[in-house]
Amino acid sequence: MGSLSFPVDLSDIQTKLNPLVQSILASPAIQSAKPSSAADGFAVILFLFSALGYLTHGYVWDKPDPNRGVWFERPQLMDGTSSGRVATTRDISQKLAEGDHHCVIFWGSQSGTSERFAETLGRECLSHFGINALVADLSDYDAHSISKIQSTHFAIFILSTYGEGDPSDNTAGLWDWIKQVVDKKTKVESLRYLAFGLGNSNYKYYNRVLDVVADALDNAGANALMPRQKADDANGSTEEDFQAWKDDLFTLFRQLGFEQKTVKYVSTLDLTFSEETQNEKWASPATSLIHQQTSTQSAIVPLTIKSAQELFSAGDRNCIHMELDLGNQDVVYKTGDHIGIWPCNPEEEIERLLNALGAQSRRYKTFSVKSDNKSVKAKVPSLTTLDAAFRHHLEICAPVARKTVQEVAQFAPTPAANATLLEIGQSRERYEQLSSSTHITLARLLQLASPTEPWTGLPLAFVIENLLSLQPRYYSISSSSVIAPRRIAVTALVVNKTIGDKSSTSTIHGLTSNYLLSASDIASNAAVPTPSYQQISHGQGLPGSKVLAHVRKSKFKLPITSSTPLILISAGTGFAPFRAFLQERAKLHVIGKPVGNILLFFGCRNKDDFIYRGELDKIQSDLGGKLKIITAFSRDGAKTYVQDRVDENASEVLELLDAGANMYICGKASMAREVDMKIEDAVSKAKGLSEAEVKAWADSLKKRGKWKADVWG
Repeated sequence: MGSLSFPVDLSDIQTKLNPLVQSILASPAIQSAKPSSAADGFAVILFLFSALGYLTHGYVWDKPDPNRGVWFERPQLMDGTSSGRVATTRDISQKLAEGDHHCVIFWGSQSGTSERFAETLGRECLSHFGINALVADLSDYDAHSISKIQSTHFAIFILSTYGEGDPSDNTAGLWDWIKQVVDKKTKVESLRYLAFGLGNSNYKYYNRVLDVVADALDNAGANALMPRQKADDANGSTEEDFQAWKDDLFTLFRQLGFEQKTVKYVSTLDLTFSEETQNEKWASPATSLIHQQTSTQSAIVPLTIKSAQELFSAGDRNCIHMELDLGNQDVVYKTGDHIGIWPCNPEEEIERLLNALGAQSRRYKTFSVKSDNKSVKAKVPSLTTLDAAFRHHLEICAPVARKTVQEVAQFAPTPAANATLLEIGQSRERYEQLSSSTHITLARLLQLASPTEPWTGLPLAFVIENLLSLQPRYYSISSSSVIAPRRIAVTALVVNKTIGDKSSTSTIHGLTSNYLLSASDIASNAAVPTPSYQQISHGQGLPGSKVLAHVRKSKFKLPITSSTPLILISAGTGFAPFRAFLQERAKLHVIGKPVGNILLFFGCRNKDDFIYRGELDKIQSDLGGKLKIITAFSRDGAKTYVQDRVDENASEVLELLDAGANMYICGKASMAREVDMKIEDAVSKAKGLSEAEVKAWADSLKKRGKWKADVWG
């Protein structure tokens, strides 16, 4: 309620109030009735005050806030100048003209890769060719204004595809406009454009967003300056695919008359070291990690490990079940959500990088970071140490892109090191040969090129600029929020990938899975040693250990009605969310609620890898015949995969779908794609449907939430 404010112009109030009061007092009822008691008199007075309060609302009390409209303005539409808030245009053609830009680089990104590529390309367009490029979030502009871009400019689209061929959240406006272009046969003949897509060929709709957008623009008369190209993350070649496309793009720029310049490295970051030295416990990773809390993901919090156990009964691999206590943290989760685990980098790789840079003496010295480019997002806190930056903020274990190999050569401590890096970086074949046999982190690359001389001439700003930000790794939560609302279960396969041949091999350790193994106090079954990690703990041993994590909402949810039948299809740790689903259904059945039939497909290597087998037996017993389990073992005699079992039992799957069942698929994208094909082939044969009709049938189930997938590359 607003506070009283005087002076107030009462003339308007009096004008409204007088006729009402006079009419009430002159009414026969009031004239003939006189208060028979003090209570009646009080009631009349109360009525009059109520009328007065009603008529003075908005004039004397609860006055509207004159700045209320500002609450609803988009932050990106305000420039924050002292002269007042000025809305910037959402018309991209107008923005290009006002800023004297040659082109716009649009990015559509869900995880940040497309955004990073766009920012990199924008900087290099200016530094290499003098091309003033506007790097633009698609959601910051009205998509229909793209049609007004004149042929004096051009547009570059860098678009990601994720999930079931879906556009990123910030691409929604473009997606809607593209549909209108197709439906209304809109023409965009003045538009010149280039397009690059990010996707994964393991997924059914590989780079669908790129193809839909580019096809629509081509059909609308736009001029594609060169053929669209695609990155494929299925084999980890996204960075290399982007570099190859960029090489072709730069060739095009030269053909268009732009002169390419020899570029010397100029840092966008200013690092200032102080003489103050901090101990290794100085920076709290929980408060210094750069993470945006949103409506779909919580804040990062330290969660205590309550218990951990090994799920595999034999073999040379580990699969961990870990219970994390939410305690009094202001974080909640719902069954089917994801947990993002924030790992730290292993001690061995931190030491290797500090030694390669010759920076051990500055390891714990604090430094400040400032950027002269407002569009560049911070990767490390403004005040930190090299130890904290390399431990908590930068992906020092990630492979180095070929572009970085070329650029780092200019800082080589010896001519031989320079020659080695140029030989690797200038040949895609040589680079791919090395990366297929060696895990090329930045530290290992520097030591490979110069085994004895440290890289003291390599600017630390260059290192921070070229390393990726450390990102969380997501796991499907394997506990039910109904059964355990304040405890989150994580099911993690520990990954150790061997590359190379018999003469030379290298191991790539899964960063987060090995981090969890280290924190769990479970012995490793692998032939190679587990990396060492700094643990967050109060005291020694598992009971005090913590991990940093946040919860991300998911649409992978059970139907509201418990009597809805379920089809659950999973392989390996893809069973994780289904453990939670089955726990809930079993609980409902035990307390007398109606529960629909459940058909569970589960695939793994062999019976030793059959995770949660004991729990499943109990749940099956509790459900009293409602749960049917069909297993597939790929390395136990005949190679049988979960998609084979789905094919064998396709008639039962279709029968349940026709009865209104919800179908869920969780596991690797390649498995999900094969399952989709088996089901679509089965419905085509069973119902005599054409390919188009099958697609319409599947799309209808997905749109109604009856067919859901939670898959990864």
